[in-house]
Amino acid sequence: MSKSGLIEQRDIRLSKIEELRKLGINPYPAKSNRSDYSNAIINNYESYKGKKVVASGRLMSLRKHGSVTFADIQDQTGKIQLAIGKKILKPFDGATANLGYSELKLLDVGDFIETFGEITKTKTGEISILSEKIKLLTKALRPLPDKWSKLKDRELILRKRYLDATLNPEHKKGFENIAKMIFGIRSFLKEKGFSEFLTPVLQPQYGGGTAKPFITHLNSLNKDFYLSISHELYLKRLITAGFDKVFTIGRYFRNEGIDKSHHPEFSMIETMTAYENYEYNMDLIEDMFRYIAEQVYGKTEFKVKGHMIDFKQPWKRISMTDAVTKVTGINFDDCKSVEEANNHLKSLGIDEPCETIGLALAKAFEEKAEETLISPTLVFGHPIDISPLAKPMDSSPNKAERFEIFIAGMECGDNWSEQNDPVELLATWKANYKPEDREAGEFHPLDYDFIEVMEYGMPPTTGIGPGIERMAMIFNEQENIDDVIFFPIMKPHLSKANKEIFGAQEQKADESLDILITFDEFQEFILNRLKGSVQEVIIKPYLRFWENENIFKASGSAEIIGLFKNRSVKLSGYSQKSDNSFAKENEISKFNDYIQKLIISFLQKKFNNAEINLAETLLP
Repeated sequence: MSKSGLIEQRDIRLSKIEELRKLGINPYPAKSNRSDYSNAIINNYESYKGKKVVASGRLMSLRKHGSVTFADIQDQTGKIQLAIGKKILKPFDGATANLGYSELKLLDVGDFIETFGEITKTKTGEISILSEKIKLLTKALRPLPDKWSKLKDRELILRKRYLDATLNPEHKKGFENIAKMIFGIRSFLKEKGFSEFLTPVLQPQYGGGTAKPFITHLNSLNKDFYLSISHELYLKRLITAGFDKVFTIGRYFRNEGIDKSHHPEFSMIETMTAYENYEYNMDLIEDMFRYIAEQVYGKTEFKVKGHMIDFKQPWKRISMTDAVTKVTGINFDDCKSVEEANNHLKSLGIDEPCETIGLALAKAFEEKAEETLISPTLVFGHPIDISPLAKPMDSSPNKAERFEIFIAGMECGDNWSEQNDPVELLATWKANYKPEDREAGEFHPLDYDFIEVMEYGMPPTTGIGPGIERMAMIFNEQENIDDVIFFPIMKPHLSKANKEIFGAQEQKADESLDILITFDEFQEFILNRLKGSVQEVIIKPYLRFWENENIFKASGSAEIIGLFKNRSVKLSGYSQKSDNSFAKENEISKFNDYIQKLIISFLQKKFNNAEINLAETLLP
């Protein structure tokens, strides 16, 4: 069987490693003696001119011109040229691992090397290191992608961000800014007198919000634990312990969908402040965004979802009721009955009856007002019906002391005055305790340990919780959350070449977890794995459209709930391409027909009495 080009090139590099070792050269030494970075040398040439330095980096090019070879090495700060003269480069020395001119043939683009030499300019005026010594630091077994084609496929970029950052170092800038942003948040809160605490990611009882959790098992206790959906309840425990201003920058895990603005694993800043209410946090969050804009990014205007947003200007503040009235002309506070509120919804084209006037107000806000909030806006006065952890307003007991942040029509944080009446909190939790909502991620678990904490007394407290990735999208002017996460979650994939190189096969899905398979694998999987009967199945289809190099793509997936207890089956792999933009309505219809033939018809035959429901196709 013939080898692929990659495997052949890898074999050649392996043979070079063998030759280096025969020469007494370790192709993977433990350290470098680097003294200077390329960017510092180039930006301060006059002070470096004639000076000898040790520079290290990845070899990005190697060009031989007779008795002189030119190379470029790239470090974290940039790139610099090496001028390697046959008469200037010292001869091979196995004791010091110095490569002579004839041993340069053992180097390849992608290797990491160290060089010692004098800073100079070539005849063409390019700042260079006149190399006297060259040492191999790391032998790369695989060639970098072609420098002209680079990485153009978006999925490949997301899977191999390390290669994209190597070939397009300018793409690192956004991630460097995110690192500075997180440091800036810490600096801002420290200046405000906050202390940072580490709170548990593994929690015996998840809480602090409504979301479907990830479940894991702790062997030593023989008990299921949950990955955190929130750290709020632990920060409140710290307030109860006597710490007045606390925060965490934590990791959050919500076993829900993936789209342009949501990711199952993400980060948030959560604070808790004692002896203050939600109005304190309105000022705090506004000051934080302005601080990050000015101190980290050096500007206050950013393009967010096509809108120019100025964080220097005072933020707008508006009640949820007024925001809805401004857009629709309807004041839900004037409603005398739920029937009247639902009639208002129907007049707005929202045919989803709600159980309370407050829920109707929230639905009207979500459907009609959110997208109109372009400049930074703080929306307050939420119905108490949707705010189980917040204090009611003294002046309006049916409204909560709560606000949300909206920027360019995007929700960017949820904040409130914390309910610290343990009797009222327990009653609210019990009223919202609906185990049947667990699978939909609307489940409020009862945390009796936390109620006990509250019974010992927690002072008036308020907190904020803006998402790190949402902030990064705003300040980096990105519209896709994948572009601010260096390692986005993707289905594991083992390439054909890797299967051959490593002698490995892709692992099959573990039935103890939520199951991820392709549409093509679905029927065989159900036949082999599913035993017993099924009562009700819900199919949630997702369809995404994108453009790449003038090629239009549509990719589809589906989540099937009800086949297994407490877990779902996720299908992926539906794909369409076109040279012209898609008619989305037609593609949705085609995708639903595909699901009908492959999934629904099959399930109807296998489970005659099962109720099968196809949800509306979601377009992330």
